[in-house]
Amino acid sequence: MLFRGFDGAQGAAACCVINGLVLMAVLVLQPPSRAFWLRATPLLMLAGVAALWLMIVAADISLIPFVDRPVAFAPDLFAPQFGGWMAGLYAFLLGAIVAANRTDEHNLMNTLLFANCGVLLIGLLVRSLGGQDALDYWSLSRQGRFAGTIGNANVTAVVAGMMALLATGRLLRLAQDLSQGLRERRTIASVVCHIAAWLVAVTALVATASRAPIIITALLMGALTLRNFGLGRIGRRRALYAVPAVVLIIAIAQADLLQHRLGTTGSEWDARLALWAHYWDVAMMSPVYGYGLGGFSSINLFTMPTVEFAQGAWIVNSAHGILLQLLLVGGVPYLLLMAALLWRVARDIGRARALHPWSTRNWAMAAAVVLALACGMVDIVLDVTSTIVLMLFLAGLLWGRMSPAR
Repeated sequence: MLFRGFDGAQGAAACCVINGLVLMAVLVLQPPSRAFWLRATPLLMLAGVAALWLMIVAADISLIPFVDRPVAFAPDLFAPQFGGWMAGLYAFLLGAIVAANRTDEHNLMNTLLFANCGVLLIGLLVRSLGGQDALDYWSLSRQGRFAGTIGNANVTAVVAGMMALLATGRLLRLAQDLSQGLRERRTIASVVCHIAAWLVAVTALVATASRAPIIITALLMGALTLRNFGLGRIGRRRALYAVPAVVLIIAIAQADLLQHRLGTTGSEWDARLALWAHYWDVAMMSPVYGYGLGGFSSINLFTMPTVEFAQGAWIVNSAHGILLQLLLVGGVPYLLLMAALLWRVARDIGRARALHPWSTRNWAMAAAVVLALACGMVDIVLDVTSTIVLMLFLAGLLWGRMSPAR
């Protein structure tokens, strides 16, 4: 987050180096078992084929007869963008390896939560104290919306929402411990820290005035509470556990900027549909190969249909939809490969949940992954390296729970 979400070519390359070095250290200090690698082999094979396809597109190699040769719009950006792609794979493997050790997983999740909330708090404080003008690197506010150190309000909203869900899951578990009489000093201190983290995350989330992340986070937060205690078993005392969702709903109702943006949803949705229709037409001009990694900006400028369209879309740097983005990058084959990879991971996670019932924290991690995926369908969240890495790391933690080494 402090490096503007590792956005752009330099950020993607830096994230690849950092994640690669961390993965190397983990493999040396905590090498996985042979059974782990056997289980990961199908995923790595699918990822390898997808990576090979991206290389074929970037190299302008024609493999399919009666189909035009691929045209990579930004071959000079392929290497750093491919590094960002690999950073996501490294993050997934890191999560899967760490999940084999309960203590490591617990400590790392706390570090992840408090570090991200700390960065959000710094951004909120600097913005509220009027120190933003002294910063050249970060744009903490755009059009009155909190953009955080990432520089984008929608992406910051998803990160804040994910942290709020993780904090909610932990608070629900701690509330259960307290209700069972576990009132140790350490438990009470943990409750206080997680309440503080939750408040920071929710404050940042509402300050972004980002509609989809706020609404989906509120729904998932309510679902977490209901899953824990059941609609028919919520008494007066347990009703207090629904406080996080209620507080978020009240905060949404009091946010004037968010209410204004909700009122303009119709017109903005029409503009988004026009963007998607245009980029769908562009994708169908090269449905087999796509246009390669890192080429969206060039494609966008090259295919402007009208001057009026260009006035509103010339600064767009993403298709604002992960499915369209995958089509533009590598065509239908790449989309199918990534869909198969997602299905395989989801299937393994589902089997792990059937064999080993999930804790509240695991449900919270699953909710955070769902939030990122859902928002990625309508926004640029899954086109920013840091949020891709964060989501894949959490998915790796869930996938690794079925590891034989656990």
